[in-house]
Amino acid sequence: MSEAETLLDIQDSVATFTMNRPKKLNAISQNMFDRDFPDLVDRLESDEAIRTLILTGAGGNFCSGADVGRMGPDSPRTPEQKKNGLRQTLGWIYRLANVDQPTIAAVDGIAYGGGFSLAMTADIVLATPRARFCLVFGRIGLIPDMAVTYFLTRVVGPKKMKELAFTARNISAEEAVDLGIVNSLHAPEELMPAAQEMARNLTHGSQVAMAQAKQLINRSLDSSQAEMLEAEVEAQPPCRDSDFHAEAVRRFAHKEPRLYDWDAMTRAAKAAE
Repeated sequence: MSEAETLLDIQDSVATFTMNRPKKLNAISQNMFDRDFPDLVDRLESDEAIRTLILTGAGGNFCSGADVGRMGPDSPRTPEQKKNGLRQTLGWIYRLANVDQPTIAAVDGIAYGGGFSLAMTADIVLATPRARFCLVFGRIGLIPDMAVTYFLTRVVGPKKMKELAFTARNISAEEAVDLGIVNSLHAPEELMPAAQEMARNLTHGSQVAMAQAKQLINRSLDSSQAEMLEAEVEAQPPCRDSDFHAEAVRRFAHKEPRLYDWDAMTRAAKAAE
């Protein structure tokens, strides 16, 4: 029996989705496009017990992008079928980028092509010093896709994005931090523990407030100041009405420990080392 191409592990409200084709550098197969990723998004949208998501790859690499073996003139799919396939992919990419849960990409080794695109759907990207990013599409005469022209342009700006797309050059982990692509670097053996600690800590926050904040921040990329002010007016009431907010205010009034204290959780983790 062949090994599963993706793995989904859920513990303590943290879902870890692992691309599991290490011999192919976790290249995205047709089954992953058509089934595994859509199923993941369905699960995230329907399972309230999942409060954070970690995206990662097996075997020391994140993802080398779409399996090139699927491409070329010998592909059995017609041009219209290929176009419709990309539309379907972009459908779940959009949904993945907009799930309520905070998402973390844990990137080791290469994140090329569609793998780079996947990493950019995450809210936070952690990486190792040996991580490399590349819009490799240009090397085979394609445009960057899987929504990376949207997400990455808004991180690095249009001129830098054009350079990265036109040259299809490698981006080191250090440059990725400088460009704002990566939030922080971790030794290879510490990458997943760091991602897991961050994901667990995020589960202690308000699900309602984080979901609303995420949607507001995403919306701000294409909205006017006036539109964002009105969006904040609409988003705050569900947060105020939540049990989390009520308990947090009660604790503040009674001078009890905070319900959600990131700094305290970080200090506790360091003390436990």
